[in-house]
Amino acid sequence: MSSRTLLAIEAMTGVKEMNEAAERHGCRLILLAEEPAMYGDIGKAEVIEFPTRERRKLEQFIAEKRSHFQAIFSPTDTWGIAAAELRESNGFKSRITSGKLKQFRDKSWVQHALAGADLDHKQEYPQIVKPRHGTGSTGIRLVHNDAERKEALSDYKDYSDVVVQAYYQGPVYSAEIWSDGAKIEFFGITNRRLADPPLFLEEVKSFPHCPETDWENEVKDWIATVIDALDYDAGFAHVEFAETRHGFRLIELNARMPGSLITPAIAATTNYDPYQVIVDEALGMDPTFPTQREILGGYSHVSVYAATTGILNEVHGIDSLGQHPGNAHWVPSKDLGDQITDTESYRARVGNIVATGPNSAIAEDRVNAAARDVRVTVK
Repeated sequence: MSSRTLLAIEAMTGVKEMNEAAERHGCRLILLAEEPAMYGDIGKAEVIEFPTRERRKLEQFIAEKRSHFQAIFSPTDTWGIAAAELRESNGFKSRITSGKLKQFRDKSWVQHALAGADLDHKQEYPQIVKPRHGTGSTGIRLVHNDAERKEALSDYKDYSDVVVQAYYQGPVYSAEIWSDGAKIEFFGITNRRLADPPLFLEEVKSFPHCPETDWENEVKDWIATVIDALDYDAGFAHVEFAETRHGFRLIELNARMPGSLITPAIAATTNYDPYQVIVDEALGMDPTFPTQREILGGYSHVSVYAATTGILNEVHGIDSLGQHPGNAHWVPSKDLGDQITDTESYRARVGNIVATGPNSAIAEDRVNAAARDVRVTVK
């Protein structure tokens, strides 16, 4: 095993691309993954099936091979803090510390920091009640009165584990950025269509939305105020926000690479290489960026969810996707035979249908048409 080995604890997407980025620095990538099959094309990367949620086993694995690793990282929010703590306990240097990640992932801390900068906005009802450190649209409750709020809070033994925020009326987007505290790289804005409340499942995402417009510039200016108020310097950030009649309002900030195929969208439709950025940062190098963003097209995907729990038996219609324009294709999140245990969060996602176009609107038209051919059977 080469001593120039970069260890990733889970990933979002792009394992093949991250390995290629590592190879440009004379390294190779090893990925530890609970479900290796979900990562699709891994190229020459080595993927090891591993219980990544078991901290003691992670510590033991790293201790046994410490001299082989150049760096440890995770581009996810679920494992990002664990990877940072393992870096620190094993003497790996990094600009991005576990303390910073814990702070930025703490929705309550973010809320209070923005309130101090007059960027957080309170309202009586409706409100959102959700886990303070949650991820993946899990545990979100929409409440309309005191009785519903009391019932939602009763799910928590400790109120310090929950955050309550305004439910904003208006379209929801995310801004995809990178910041080291001194500068901000703005990749673009992702449009999205959500399932009807109270689920908030993300059904369709399209990137880049309205690039090079006055509206995008307004978002960029507002994002800069949020980043400044939080003193955010942890690299990638996936910033979810709503546009209300009173302006832009933060829903939450995720200190990680954007998930659910948004990172591939950035790579496909701009002159940025997000995989090279994450690898450079993991290796302790300053990432390099284009002097000016170029828009090279549009990208959209539809997420397909199971409607019932049980065993994933079949995904119908994949073979017909190639008949659609925009290189429509299927990106699986689960294998046939997998257990569906939840229909109310990202865990119900079976896969995604992807299509491209000359801009994001046409890409979305194409992927919506292609999605009509696909259906899922769970038994």
